[in-house]
Amino acid sequence: MRSDVSPVTDSLIQRYKETYLECANRAHQPVINQLGDIESWSILGPTPNEAQTEALIQLAALRSRGERRAAVIAATGVGKTFLAAFDVLQSGARNVLYVSHRLEHLTQALRAFGQVMASTHSLGLVGDGVDESDADIVFATVASLTNRHELAARHWEYLVIDEFHHVAADSYEVLRPIRDKSFLLGITATPERQDGRDVLEWCDWNVVYEVRLTEAIDRGWLLPFHYFGIADESVDFLDIPWRKLSEVEKALSVEARVEHVLQHALERGYDGVKRATVGFCAGRMHALYMAEQFCKRGLSAQAVLGNISVAEREKIYARLADLNDPLEWIFVADVLNEGVDIPTINSVLFLRPTESPNLFVQQLGRGLRLFEGTEVLTVLDFVGHHSSAWLALHALHDPKGGGRRSVITDDFIIKPPKSCEVVLQRRTVEILKKVSQLKKPTKKEQCNEAYRRIREELGSSPRPIDFWNRQDVPGFDVFRASHKTWLNCQESNDDTPRWAHKLSYDHPLRHFLKVIESDWQEQRVRRYALLWGLCAYPDEPVKGYRQFFERWPYWRVEETDIDEEKVWKGLEKKLGNALFNRRLVKSIRTVLGDSLLDEVEGRLLYTLAGDYQARHGGVLRTPNDLQLFSEYSRPDIIRHFGTHYDPTKHNKGILWFENNGVIITKLDTSGAVARHQYNNQFLSAEQFLWTSQNQMTQVNNAGRKVLEAGNQDRSLRLFVQPRSHRPALYVGRVIVESFEGSGPLQIRFGLEKSLPVEVFVALGVSLPS
Repeated sequence: MRSDVSPVTDSLIQRYKETYLECANRAHQPVINQLGDIESWSILGPTPNEAQTEALIQLAALRSRGERRAAVIAATGVGKTFLAAFDVLQSGARNVLYVSHRLEHLTQALRAFGQVMASTHSLGLVGDGVDESDADIVFATVASLTNRHELAARHWEYLVIDEFHHVAADSYEVLRPIRDKSFLLGITATPERQDGRDVLEWCDWNVVYEVRLTEAIDRGWLLPFHYFGIADESVDFLDIPWRKLSEVEKALSVEARVEHVLQHALERGYDGVKRATVGFCAGRMHALYMAEQFCKRGLSAQAVLGNISVAEREKIYARLADLNDPLEWIFVADVLNEGVDIPTINSVLFLRPTESPNLFVQQLGRGLRLFEGTEVLTVLDFVGHHSSAWLALHALHDPKGGGRRSVITDDFIIKPPKSCEVVLQRRTVEILKKVSQLKKPTKKEQCNEAYRRIREELGSSPRPIDFWNRQDVPGFDVFRASHKTWLNCQESNDDTPRWAHKLSYDHPLRHFLKVIESDWQEQRVRRYALLWGLCAYPDEPVKGYRQFFERWPYWRVEETDIDEEKVWKGLEKKLGNALFNRRLVKSIRTVLGDSLLDEVEGRLLYTLAGDYQARHGGVLRTPNDLQLFSEYSRPDIIRHFGTHYDPTKHNKGILWFENNGVIITKLDTSGAVARHQYNNQFLSAEQFLWTSQNQMTQVNNAGRKVLEAGNQDRSLRLFVQPRSHRPALYVGRVIVESFEGSGPLQIRFGLEKSLPVEVFVALGVSLPS
């Protein structure tokens, strides 16, 4: 990869950091309009917005460590395509391949790249009869690469895979040789595939930057929404065979329902100069029916289907965006789920039950782009008696959201993003309550269903790592809790590995695998790396230890020459004397053969992915980015003070970052040993009683620093956990009102803002009288 164009230097990274800090002091930075015509492109070209700047810093740092694969997960509308263009320019790459499964994605990507680098690179399109493959940057469909072996065999320095969640499909296998020889950037809004296949394996589970839809709205990068849950009782969903699409469409295509939809759409209105409404339908027949019925009522409507040409679809989208064109309603099927940008959309209708939260989020994102004259997206979801009625609300909920909490039922409080509203009709709430009373599957049943579904789509047995960073299946911790071991889970799903058929229940191999499935709460990666090395090279485990960091270069940040004796003892403590010996590992290899390392990796990598994300992942932010009454993990809290989480120094009750004091405390400490059971409680909605650790007194430095905060340009910020292993709720800045005792101190804090009732509900405590 060329380095003479724009080398990755400390000054470059610093420039991006300065840009980010400048942006962080603004309310928000508008995203770039990606639908501009070539004639209107700025001579100076676009500059990175705030999200792109954050991601560029991460990508530059990643390449400086010698890494060559990364994924960016960013909500629709944040500017992933422009980010890819900026990073290609930043990397100095000359020969670039940009791949997508749809031609219309590529034409929009070509326009974006043209704005950034038309003067430095030639751009060409390949697909649907077009062949401009002699360009520096080639935008090609996956299908065209399958048929063009010379294009696939060409040397590429940089590979961009758009809509990265499709990469596990068989057709993408043609890209593996290219991936292995170039820098890979996968970009997507949702990495979770509906078919369950693992896509993050393609980039070694290396998610370099992530900002989901709710956070993007919170930070002002996307429009806020007003979501209306409308009771839909015109259809008896319980009688519909969901596997038969024609029956679903027939049931939804009735005039009474059209009247119901139209009435509420007109009542709720839209925000903007012209209505631009998209209705997501169950299928093509349903979309055609809705468009026909709206036209019969004197409205300008059109169906947009996946079987019409790209050029024809773009003409319809242009009409909807044209303020002088009468077209106001489009009803879609098989399109507009991803990759198409129409910033003028100001109203969205969900006209069929939500079966996938990821698909719901993708479709919602079509209307969330910032657009002049539109301040809010109007969302109408028609909620009926069906098992998935709750999915949309769960998709809209974000514990870190800056919006007002709403108590929907006794056990569900929704918190939407900032400036957003969730409004449910009384009848809708009744429907949701009735649905929630239906028999729910147990945790074990949920795990088994997810296991079987993913196995079916993978075509092979899933591993724990296949569940990493997915929002559509239970986490590995849930599998451990319900099945005790991964092997038990495989056996309960009739998927026992061949090597395990003859294992006795108390065979050491079972215990060995169980031990490495658990999270050891390690502060550094060394013992995991040595365990991997032991399994890779039983006779030369230190050689294997070094090779671990070659296999996963992003862990080099923690690579050190190990004190063999010390690390061996630590590993022996984790594994136990019975398991920790090379003879046993050799005997295990005779049982597992070459699959030993696969079994170990599949288990270890889940824990390691979480550890890396906590200690080295995520974006560094400022305290001003914290949202009052939102929930944060400890690593997330630390990142808001400009540094990454280090478990060796950040696992304390009070931390200082220059003049910012951070108190992270628990309400329920009954699980701790007696000397660490502290009295922490809300005295009222405006006061909190905090008990310090036993060594803090009124006269020592630690105590004086807290007691004098506010008097010496120091501030204190309070985070409260309900109990251990739960996120901490940010209460805001606090001031010392009074104190008593010494060793420990008991301090009465005044809160920055009175706590609303729903916060006490979320914390599981009663509102003090």
